[in-house]
Parts: sequence; structure tokens; C-alpha cells
Amino acid sequence: MTYRRSLFSIALLACFATTLVPADVSAQGLRPNSSRRPRRPRAPEKTTDKFADRVVTFETSDGVTIEADWYPVKVEDGEKTPAAILIHMYPAQRASWKPMVPLLRDRLGISLLAYDIRGTGGSVKPAEKELEKGYQGPDPKHFADAWKDAEAAYAWLGQQDFVNTDRVILIGASVGCSISIDFAHREPKIQGVACLSPGTDYMSIDTLSHIKDVKNAKVLLIAPKGEYAAVESIMDAGKGKAKIKGKEYPGGRENHGTRMFDADYGMKVKKRLMQFARGVLEIEKGGKDEGDDD
Repeated sequence: MTYRRSLFSIALLACFATTLVPADVSAQGLRPNSSRRPRRPRAPEKTTDKFADRVVTFETSDGVTIEADWYPVKVEDGEKTPAAILIHMYPAQRASWKPMVPLLRDRLGISLLAYDIRGTGGSVKPAEKELEKGYQGPDPKHFADAWKDAEAAYAWLGQQDFVNTDRVILIGASVGCSISIDFAHREPKIQGVACLSPGTDYMSIDTLSHIKDVKNAKVLLIAPKGEYAAVESIMDAGKGKAKIKGKEYPGGRENHGTRMFDADYGMKVKKRLMQFARGVLEIEKGGKDEGDDD
């Protein structure tokens, strides 16, 4: 009798123990209190509200699925909003642009589409293309096609009935600048390109050649002092052909790209971007001196 009771007690303890360890933890071979969790891209959100902030996906002309955060401006029927496509630096992801959402969307009324460059974040499909390998390499051939991500983003904006694709700008950081200028020299309807820490040949993208063919878009090049030589080279290459302005701030590589947002002058950089966007897109909203920083 005592032996049977012992077996029964052991069985009860075993059942109780399994309730303490979730099935997914056991399946993943993780410890119950482990902080490690598989990282998965956020799934696109389904909603019937076309003005809701959400994750969206679209496909490039060469079959890459791009994932993006969409921050639309709500407008009345028949009205259209200008838009900005935001392209992050390397290595980074689209979330690095979140500090600009309150300024560009909420204050100026610009709808924003911030996407992950092919090979990182949520833009890693289809698997057979080995996009992560190309991004992490980094492989120049991979980045030579990255302008197609911006092309697909622009095409997606055109499918939104409340977006005016004649009033679109690109804002890039680091290699995102190179991709922005690469696409702008192919798409004459782009109105402006703003760059944080542009380079002359990031990932072997020939920005010095591309800038010569940017005919219609106004271009703003921002960089800390330690990286400003590249700005001067790009301005020289586009002299007499593109409408380019440069702006220098203190510091060096530590303030590369969107890291300038965290510098002592970070708000000045943000306001400079606001000023550029407002001027190019001819927006009155936001106050006459909203973007002036010096």
C-alpha cells in the first residue's frame, strides 16, 4: 500500500512539474528562465483602417519581400498627403527613424514609410535568395540592387489613394543615402533627398556618378566634421548639375548617420530635416520658424 502511494505521489509531482515549464520552452530546448528567445520579424498587421499605423510588406521587381513601418496622415476624402521614404544606415533597422515621426508626420503632415533594407530586419524573404548573407557580408552585388527596395516603396505609396506621389522625398542615413541617391537619379518625380553621413562609395555604390544625374530633386547633405570630406566630394561631383546644399556639425564617426540624433545637437539635425522637408514639399503647417536652427 505504501509503495502504491509513493508511485501515485511521484506521478502527481511529474504532472505538476510539466505545468511549470511551457511547451514551447521545452520544444526550443531553452531553460525555463532563459532570456533567449527566437527573434522573429513582426507580422504585417491586418486592419480595415487605412490611416492606422501598421507594418506593411511589398515586393520588389526582383522578387524580394520588403517589410516597413507605415505612419500615414489622416486626410479628408479627396485630399492627398505628401510622403517621405526613410532608409536606414548600416548596420541598423527601420526603427532608427522613429524619432522623426512626431516631427515629420505629426507636425508637418507627411506620411512616412520606413523600411528595412533587403537582408535585415523583416526584409529577409525569400529564403533561397540568402539575403541576410548578402547584407552581412557585406556583398557589393547585394547593395547594387538595393535601389529596387526604394523603387518598390515608391510604387507601394502609389497604391495608396490618399498619397500624392508627385510630392515624395527620400531621407537616408549612411548607405541609406547611397540608396536614396541611386533611386533618385532613376526616378525624376522624387522631389528631394536628405542625407545623414553620405559616402562617396558605400558598399561600392557609385554615389559620385549617381549624383550627376539627379536633375529634379533638391539634395541636402548633413555630416559631422570628421565625415564632411565625403559631402564636399559629392557636392563637387554634382556641381552645376544637381541642387545640393551641405551642412556640417561637430564630431566624427561616433555621430555617424542617425546617431547624430543622440548628439548634443541632435534636435538641430532633426529640425534641419524638418526645414528641408517643409521647403521641398511646400508645407506651411508647423510654424514659420519650425526648422530654423542657426
